[in-house]
Amino acid sequence: MPVFAAADDAPHLPPDASGPAWRECWSLDWHDPATGSAAAYRVRAAADGAAEVRTWTLTDGTVTGRRRTSRLDSGPHLGTLRADGLRLRTLEPLRSYAVTTDPDVGHPHAVDLTYTGATDAFRFSMSGQRADPGGEHYESFGAVTGTIRSTTGNRPDTAAEAVKIDGQGFYRHSWGVPNPGAQLVRSVHGMFDAGLFFSVAEYRTPAGSAPLGYIFEGGEFHGVEKARFRTEPDESGLPHRCDVLLATADRRDFRITAALVPATSEGPQFAAFVLGKYRGSGLFERHYRG
Repeated sequence: MPVFAAADDAPHLPPDASGPAWRECWSLDWHDPATGSAAAYRVRAAADGAAEVRTWTLTDGTVTGRRRTSRLDSGPHLGTLRADGLRLRTLEPLRSYAVTTDPDVGHPHAVDLTYTGATDAFRFSMSGQRADPGGEHYESFGAVTGTIRSTTGNRPDTAAEAVKIDGQGFYRHSWGVPNPGAQLVRSVHGMFDAGLFFSVAEYRTPAGSAPLGYIFEGGEFHGVEKARFRTEPDESGLPHRCDVLLATADRRDFRITAALVPATSEGPQFAAFVLGKYRGSGLFERHYRG
């Protein structure tokens, strides 16, 4: 398991020979089923500093999606990012972050949240894996606390009452040149507690479909060798239930069921997961719909 340094928390400089395909991405997904609130925040930066910001927020049973193109603004502090009113500030490198949004630039929600990883940041890998997305990355699962509130007219002084959040989240930071031969089809990740979480992605490769991911259980990472997704659509055609069947390289089998919150026509769906006696939350996303 690679060990990352504090410097990896900050934005990276692309190598001179990287070309236009190089990119750097940050994402934080969280879900609090008790309040019916959830969000996914994504920032993708190109080698020239152009940034695309995408957010999806669930409140009162409705998902609001937002997409803007801006410039990446890296602050004076390690790991501080600003782009289009979304701010991600490092509290502890590789471990804890503060997330805020600015309604004055059009965000429909005022957010003041803190993410704290339950473990050190890690990159999982296993021998014999059939999909390589390319580049470098690290990720973690942890707790998300703070407040979120819908705004009226994008003005903080007309904001609705703040909702207190106490949920679970997934943080990921990646950089480099993606592998053009591995197309991400769908992904799912969720957390039950600090000792039980999973992340699985399905890729389309020249050799066929290939899963990549793990489930952390019993104090160990178990690499996923096979993954099968079964979804049931609602009347709009969006999945509203999903079964994820996992088989690991060390001969363990897991069945994780999920109730999915309806989403926009593109983007993620937030999930309430069940694994035996455990209850958790996370996200299910279809990336390729061809």
